[in-house]
Amino acid sequence: MIQEECNNPGIFSYLFLFIISCILLCNYSNAETLSSHNPQKSLLVEKIRLAMDLSYQMNIERSESVFDEAISEWPDDPEPYLFKGGLYLNMFQNLNNKTEEEVYKLKDQILYLNNKAIEISRKRTKESLGYESAQYCIGGATGNIGRFYILNGQMWKAFWKGKKGYKMMKKIVDKDQEYHDAYLGLGIYNYFSAIMPKFVKALSFLLGGTTGDKDNGIRQLELVRDNSSLLSVEARKILLRTYRGEEDWDAFYLNSKWLAEHYPENVYFQVPYVYGLTQNKQYSDAHNHLNKVNTMLQNDPSQLAINMRVKYFRYLGLLNYKLGNYSISKQSYMKALDLSRGVFPPTRIWGEDYYYLASSNARLEKEDDAFKYLRKAIDKGWQIDNMDKLPEWRPYNHNREFLLIIGK
Repeated sequence: MIQEECNNPGIFSYLFLFIISCILLCNYSNAETLSSHNPQKSLLVEKIRLAMDLSYQMNIERSESVFDEAISEWPDDPEPYLFKGGLYLNMFQNLNNKTEEEVYKLKDQILYLNNKAIEISRKRTKESLGYESAQYCIGGATGNIGRFYILNGQMWKAFWKGKKGYKMMKKIVDKDQEYHDAYLGLGIYNYFSAIMPKFVKALSFLLGGTTGDKDNGIRQLELVRDNSSLLSVEARKILLRTYRGEEDWDAFYLNSKWLAEHYPENVYFQVPYVYGLTQNKQYSDAHNHLNKVNTMLQNDPSQLAINMRVKYFRYLGLLNYKLGNYSISKQSYMKALDLSRGVFPPTRIWGEDYYYLASSNARLEKEDDAFKYLRKAIDKGWQIDNMDKLPEWRPYNHNREFLLIIGK
């Protein structure tokens, strides 16, 4: 489970970063409070929804164009600036093969759009125009800027931006429990803060955070998935992580299937479906879907942003292990391991990854490597009952070192 990743005291800085990220994600996620009672506002909501849907379809140029149309038609409304700023922030987080000039322009646009949303919102609060909506946009844009600081390594600036925005958003949500979109950020914070170790929870409390509730967090995310007008897909993306963490493979499979079927053009939604099919024991379908993914990538996984490349290789590793291709499985997991070291924020390697890397080596009769990675898997909290009875480990069930590793 995700808690496996928290057992190593050497990842303190990563966990601190994660707390900040959760706070900031709350701010961005809670930003939507777009009223459907105003006909003009309804038209704006539809325009923003279209722009976001186009971005999920990987039609970024058209998405930008629709956002620009919204800004041109509603120049004094903060929402199109806010959500376009969020689009650019997601692009910045998944940078791949961008020139220095392109990166600079993207950074400039993130700060401009979010500061513009704040500027317009503050003006609206002074004029008593849509006070709650304006406050939401200020909180959302503040959170976006904080996330931007995280990606630039400016942690303390990120934290204080996030804390300010979170408090603002929480007050508004407390006034109206029907703002379904607000629950995305609350769900993120509740779930991920609940699975942090005690010493990190204590740090979060000292920094002004609160303890979470894992089950409530999942319920809140599912509430957004089922009721949100703009953030349903974002909720599904986050739920993939929570379902994997809880090893709820049926829910992971159904969620990954929905994303893959609704956005067939989006390779970032196709990759998790390979894993969903594998965990659902549909190995032939998973292999066929992997071929589809490879066709989309023209057999070049480097087209993926590095954080998704890590997932690609770990999913490839698991599928090939289940198919009995142990050499390919080993190579895939080693690539995931190597790539994870270059991800910021770092992508943690799961206990599952180490276990199947160990098992692949065991199948290939590479005893030293098998035991090395089995230790790492167990250190990450990986547990299987009667491991010595499994086919991959049966040849070692009289080996003293193996028995010591598994505690027999």
